[in-house]
Amino acid sequence: MTKKLLVTPSGTELVDCSTEEEAQITQDASDFAAEATRIANAATKKTTDTASAKTKLKELGLTDDELEAILGI
Repeated sequence: MTKKLLVTPSGTELVDCSTEEEAQITQDASDFAAEATRIANAATKKTTDTASAKTKLKELGLTDDELEAILGI
């Protein structure tokens, strides 16, 4: 069973979490993992899209210096 630290006027005490609290902890951990995955996927997509755009612009004849000047890539 999961424990939590309970702060009371008389001090602190380690107590068991209720079933509802354990369910919420599990749900929060799952939500956090999903959000972390979403953020990582978005970063990967941005990197991939930037490389793809740079390649396409180079195929149109732009130089690395020109790309840096107009896009910072």
